[in-house]
Amino acid sequence: MVTNLPIVEVKQLTIGAKLAEEVHTSLGGILFTKGTALNEKEIEILDAFMVRQVPIEDANVSWGEQQTEQVVEEQSVVQEKLSPDKTSFQQTFDKAVSTLKNLMIRVQGGNNIPVMEVREVVTPIVMQFQKQPEVLLSLRSFSRLDSYAYEHAIAVGIISYMIARWTKVPEKEWMQVALAGTLLDIGKTKIDRRILQKPGKLTADEFEEMKKHTVYGYQIIKASHGLSEGVALAALQHHEREDGSGYPLGLPGSKLHLYSKITAVADVYHAMCSDRVHQKALSPYLVVEQLVQDSFGKLDPTIVRAFVEGITQFAVGTVVELSDGTIGKIVFTDRNQPTRPMVETGGRIINLVETRHLSITRVLEQ
Repeated sequence: MVTNLPIVEVKQLTIGAKLAEEVHTSLGGILFTKGTALNEKEIEILDAFMVRQVPIEDANVSWGEQQTEQVVEEQSVVQEKLSPDKTSFQQTFDKAVSTLKNLMIRVQGGNNIPVMEVREVVTPIVMQFQKQPEVLLSLRSFSRLDSYAYEHAIAVGIISYMIARWTKVPEKEWMQVALAGTLLDIGKTKIDRRILQKPGKLTADEFEEMKKHTVYGYQIIKASHGLSEGVALAALQHHEREDGSGYPLGLPGSKLHLYSKITAVADVYHAMCSDRVHQKALSPYLVVEQLVQDSFGKLDPTIVRAFVEGITQFAVGTVVELSDGTIGKIVFTDRNQPTRPMVETGGRIINLVETRHLSITRVLEQ
């Protein structure tokens, strides 16, 4: 902490104080960045993290000059600009799903994948998603049960694209990763529809047939032009697991293509977050915690870590429901424990890191 800056006791701060330096948690996570204009909730968070003093840019502001209204107004304007246009995203998402459905019907009829047309489906939704990445936590709200397969394909493509960015995959490969996610289950066009749509548990024979979609997908993609080997291998290997317990070949993590590892995480995340015929949706936070557990032997831990850090960075401001029925808003996420944020409700702050018996059961809105 720089000593020649004004140092103010947290208990004496008022709305409008601007931090002159980053403020960190005791574990080293960034609590607030330099230049943050503190509001009432943020001052409460400083106190909750037992921060006693902070350096500020202008001592006069922190001692209560009449700048509160201006700061609040500026924050409101910024928040309004950052709020996602969910209607616009829904329209783009629905259009992508509808177009992809028509393209897949052609593949089901025996045609090769129309790669350029699939690109034209994926590119607009990915571009819009980059402008509104905060919708990632509420992505399942754009889905409908009657068209799950196609919505799942678009969603996995989007999520795979973002994971590619977060894991430092070269930019020139991002779109190939998105296509890999979108075409992950293309082999299901060769599976008996009665098996695909069966509401109950599959028999052993039916499950063996279902597993063949990975091989069928690889063959379909290899027969099409304009898709890399990684896209084909993602279709083949996305059900393989790090410990060799997956299918179709039982390969260990050391034998799996990077695209397969990325799309596997995206596939599992969106599937568990979605309502399906045989399974109700889980909260994104419960799913993320499950992914972290599965990173010990099942999913690549480096990719899971990057995904968890990436998806939870957009959580602040999200309205959630806790396991005891409490409704609140996420006000802070510690990157060391991103699935256990701080939630403000009724003027008090619940720190889920400390309150272990509670968890986030539903994401309501952003």
